[in-house]
Amino acid sequence: MKNGFCASVRAHSRGCGTPCGFTLVEMMVAVALLGILLTFALPNFNGLIEKYRVERMASALMASVSHARAEAARRGETVTIRQRAECSGADWSCGWDTVVGVGDGFETLRRQDPDGRVAVEKSALGPISFDAMGRSAGVAGFSFHPEGNEDSPNIAAVCAALGGRIRLQKGRGTC
Repeated sequence: MKNGFCASVRAHSRGCGTPCGFTLVEMMVAVALLGILLTFALPNFNGLIEKYRVERMASALMASVSHARAEAARRGETVTIRQRAECSGADWSCGWDTVVGVGDGFETLRRQDPDGRVAVEKSALGPISFDAMGRSAGVAGFSFHPEGNEDSPNIAAVCAALGGRIRLQKGRGTC
């Protein structure tokens, strides 16, 4: 028994008198238009990627602070976030470590690898520590901006208060 629906669809598709598909000229025009649109869109897309890189590093620092506070409370001892030995001064661009203990008897809890395309600077020298109650030993502010482009609109700041509260601030502004 023949299915009437399928037969009618096949008959209709064979019945069209015009050829189906694209000509080479139509395809070339479509490719040219796509190229023109991409030329205008890519600079904006690069700015968006730069923004997300900066925000990703700021979020990584916030996660490290939250982790350090939780570990300090859980262990009942001071947990410290410090810049890696490759960094000096206020530069934290080479990454940071979350450690517990002092001197040579410290244990590394977490390491944050750097993103060479993002510069990280701390407002004051030295590490940031959290006691067993989760309080910070000092107020700290971190600024994040694309490497080599301090005037970029894609900047962020992470502010840590004495009580251990952290806040992300996007765009221009300080803690």
